[in-house]
Amino acid sequence: MLEETTTSIPQSAQSEGVVRVHRQRFDCEMGLTLERDALAIEEPLQISVQWHDPVTHRRHIQEWSMTMRTPGEDAHLIRGLLLSQQIIDSFDQILDLNLADDETRHAANHWVVTLPYPQALRIQTQERRYVSQSSCGLCGLTSVKALALHQDIHVDSESAWLTSDQIMQMPSTLASHQPLFADTGAVHGAGYFAEGKLIAAAEDVGRHNAVDKLIGRVIGEQRWHPQGVLILSGRVSFELMQKAAIARIPVVVAVGAPSKLAVDMACQFDITLIGFTKRQQFNIYHGHSRLQSVRK
Repeated sequence: MLEETTTSIPQSAQSEGVVRVHRQRFDCEMGLTLERDALAIEEPLQISVQWHDPVTHRRHIQEWSMTMRTPGEDAHLIRGLLLSQQIIDSFDQILDLNLADDETRHAANHWVVTLPYPQALRIQTQERRYVSQSSCGLCGLTSVKALALHQDIHVDSESAWLTSDQIMQMPSTLASHQPLFADTGAVHGAGYFAEGKLIAAAEDVGRHNAVDKLIGRVIGEQRWHPQGVLILSGRVSFELMQKAAIARIPVVVAVGAPSKLAVDMACQFDITLIGFTKRQQFNIYHGHSRLQSVRK
């Protein structure tokens, strides 16, 4: 439990991702009152890549990405980001992942990942060395070509294994595992279901970060399932569908709406895409065959 603060300046939170502040609340009847509030933390995460050049026999290190995120589960986020941006094909290609040798107050926000030479070369091709805002994981990419998937994607095509009841219960189940959102109302959530159960959940100020944290955790802890479901607390963008495709997740369920490009990607890789999911209804944009007893 956080200690009480006597000032209106944010104090250090004892739990990652949230800070307590004082703010004034206006009410037509009560006027201004001073109250305590919880805010989601947003801080920069610097990711540098290190590799050994087999030709020159020299070790190189360079900054790869600077992303705004909610602190916590940084290692999962980095692993998921490397996979979803197609820098690596599996987590086995990450030789080392540690905090940088940095004695400044920003030390906890700088990580160094060591990769084999072939994977490090992909960074040079991708040209991602810019700031990625919390709202957009693609803002750091310097070429539209980087949006294209360069590997074959095949998701599980088994039919009739997901029920409508399971789908309609997913948003509330995810919400019950979003403590940061309950505390602040300022973060996105992502969950991973398999065999009708919530396997893992993640939160972040950036929806793409939440998904990267989730993928990094599920695959890293060997909890991936061929018939897994990604549940999103908000809308579905192209980028989130791309992450699902690379992680071989055959079903994406969202509380909000999908974009046209997200639907196009669902069709391209035959991913079941469901949006506007509520307690009694949902919309199927592609892939109804994975659902049981769904009338066309």
